[in-house]
Order: sequence, then C-alpha cells, then structure tokens
Amino acid sequence: MGEQIVFGFAAAAALVCAVMVITLKGPFRATVALIGTLLSLAVLFVLLLAPFVAAIQVIVYAGAIVVLFLFVIAYLGEPPVAEIGDRLGRYAVFAWLAVLALAAQGVVVLATTDLPGFRDDPKEVGDIGSPEAIGRSFIDSYIVPGALEGLWGLALLYLGIVALEGAVRYGLLFITQW
Repeated sequence: MGEQIVFGFAAAAALVCAVMVITLKGPFRATVALIGTLLSLAVLFVLLLAPFVAAIQVIVYAGAIVVLFLFVIAYLGEPPVAEIGDRLGRYAVFAWLAVLALAAQGVVVLATTDLPGFRDDPKEVGDIGSPEAIGRSFIDSYIVPGALEGLWGLALLYLGIVALEGAVRYGLLFITQW
C-alpha cells in the first residue's frame, strides 16, 4: 500500500513539474522545475526496482546537465520579457474543451478496458535493474561495439587536433593569447 502512495505522489509531482517546465515564463524557474521532474522520475525508477538507473538519473541529468543549464542561464542573464497581447487568447475556451474531451475519453477507456494484466497484480520480473544485471548485459552484448565506438571517437579526436594544427600553421585560423 505504501508503495502505491509513493508512486502516486511521485507520478503527480513528475506531471506537475513537467507542466511547469513548459508553462513557466522564466528560464531559471523552468530549469528548477526540470530538476523536480527528473527527481520524481528517479523515485519512479526506484519503485520499478531499477536503483542504478535512478542514480544515473540524479547524478547525470539532475546533477550535471541541469546544473550546467542553470549556470548558463545565470551567466547570460534572463532577457527582458516583452509584454505583447496574446494573439491566441480567444481560442483558449476551445483548447480547454478539447482537453476536457480527451480527459473524458481517457477515463472511459481506462474504466472499460479488458486488457490482460490491467486489473491483476503485476508479475515478478526478476533482476533487471540492478548494477550487476546492467553490467552483465553490457559485457555480454555490447563490449565489442562499445570498444569500437571508443576507438572511433579517439580517431576522430586525433583527426580534429591535426586539422586544427594545420589550419593554424597555414594561417587559415588565428589563435590569440589572452
């Protein structure tokens, strides 16, 4: 029962924060709402018995990429918001009617569905989200393509450095000291 309550709160928080990401006018506030969305998704991953994916979600996305967004927004500053009239404001009633109609259709579909497993208890899935299971799947299936991708990336990096040095040497690119 407690797991379902946590799921309900995390799902609701993810939806509310996701709506805030696309509706807030300030980029800084929208990015903070994106952090809330990503943290809520991490809680959902923990409930799905995938703690490694949840940790990566928090560390990589909420901890690194979104913080980079915040630094860029803080560095550039928020642009002034020009107040213009809402050209589509007169159609807002029709948009809300469409939202209500789609919500009603969704409720009807969910109430009358006969899909197998929809009303039953979920089946036990085993170990699919632990770090050991993820590591085994990478080692078993993706070790050679991953190594080849790494070598290809090193080769491209080397070619880029050689091309940059040639451009500087032949005067096609000027690099000045600070």
